[in-house]
Amino acid sequence: MVAEEYSNPGDRLPKESELAERFRVSRIVVREAIKVLEERGLVDVRAGSGTYALAPSPDKVKQSLQRLFKDRPFPALSDVTLMMELREVLEETVAGLAAVRALPEDLAAMQAALAEMERGGPEEQVAEADLCFHLAVARAAHNPYFEMVLEPLTSVFIEQIRLSNSYTVGLEMHRHVVGEIARGNPVGARQAVRRMMKSTLNEARAAIRLMQSSVQETMPSRT
Repeated sequence: MVAEEYSNPGDRLPKESELAERFRVSRIVVREAIKVLEERGLVDVRAGSGTYALAPSPDKVKQSLQRLFKDRPFPALSDVTLMMELREVLEETVAGLAAVRALPEDLAAMQAALAEMERGGPEEQVAEADLCFHLAVARAAHNPYFEMVLEPLTSVFIEQIRLSNSYTVGLEMHRHVVGEIARGNPVGARQAVRRMMKSTLNEARAAIRLMQSSVQETMPSRT
């Protein structure tokens, strides 16, 4: 497979004609496939030079997620629910691992982010501290792939929640997560994350439904 042979960042892929012949498809099919890979941040197409493999990038994942919600006045309830479902699965696992792998500097990073959230200030600043908290927990699992996935997912989710006017920090629930991780209790850490996620989702659902009702009330009635 091409993906296996040219998986290292910087590897140059064969020419379109070579790929077309190899897989017995037209060059148009190859060109469209490369376009999809480029949009997903997996290859870099350089005019006059060729196509090169790229390392996975959280920024590219974030851009892909943002395209899904482009030009929407507020997030769809179904999208928020599905995103939270994914976050809950990932963050529960991360918190459980962090409870047995976290180093003193990991706990210090969580506490620093929590302190920023407690300090308050502009919503953008608090949201950034919230994101830093979740990334600190992800880093404490000492598996870089978790952070690579969670950074764009959490960042875009927070943006969507802010659009729904339901963004709240939930300081006490964040404290519980840190507390269970600090105690080295993986079961308790997973449960604390689950409670936090369910609370966030319930608040978002209520806010989105309210926004939907408001929009419907302002729409002219059909006669």
